[in-house]
Amino acid sequence: MTIPNTIFPPARVYAVEITGAELVTPRMRRIHLAGPDLVGFAAIPGQDVVVHLRTPTGPAHRRYTIRNLDATSGSLDLDVVLHGHGPGARWAEAAQPGERLEIFGPRGKVPLAPAARQVFVGDESAIPAIAEMAAALPPSTEITAIIEIADAAERQPLPPAVDVRWLVRDGGEPGTAELLAPALDELALPDADRHLYVFAESRVVRALRDLLLAKGVGPAEISAKGYWNKGRAMRG
Repeated sequence: MTIPNTIFPPARVYAVEITGAELVTPRMRRIHLAGPDLVGFAAIPGQDVVVHLRTPTGPAHRRYTIRNLDATSGSLDLDVVLHGHGPGARWAEAAQPGERLEIFGPRGKVPLAPAARQVFVGDESAIPAIAEMAAALPPSTEITAIIEIADAAERQPLPPAVDVRWLVRDGGEPGTAELLAPALDELALPDADRHLYVFAESRVVRALRDLLLAKGVGPAEISAKGYWNKGRAMRG
């Protein structure tokens, strides 16, 4: 399988306006952004933007995966997990059409790998990236996803080619490897032509990467990225 060489587009600040917002699931809200500044915006699947937020205590920055990019019309979506009481969740819950803001991007350097078997592992924060990246893979790719979610209502449609296993916490604590580690450990993997992506809480990502290395997966076969930090904010 071949994937074109990745060229990461340069990042800059874009002025945008919220054109709409709705719940994707009870715990995830989709924010629609648009504006002339976004015409011609380029990004690779799975990249994100930094949203510049204004809060009562000063500026804050949060990163969200780019979804449904339309560079011709100048629009994109951001899917925000409504967990905790941080500035990102508060902004997403209150976001209204007409609100203007700035974003910086695209950010992120986790390109798709040219492998016949692709495995995505993550929690709900990774669903936007998993969906965007899986949709960009060639039709012949064998795609597996293992995704941890809070409850059954958080399941979302993924590209039809994805064989997904949902792991439901049902009141369990987020940000642990309690569900993901055993599911990943029991997953049968081919000996070659494979690539695994791990996107979740930062310490969970490190634990899952160590598990894969212990199973004989090579470092070059793993793309791992922490999407959030339990107990503290991620830097923008």
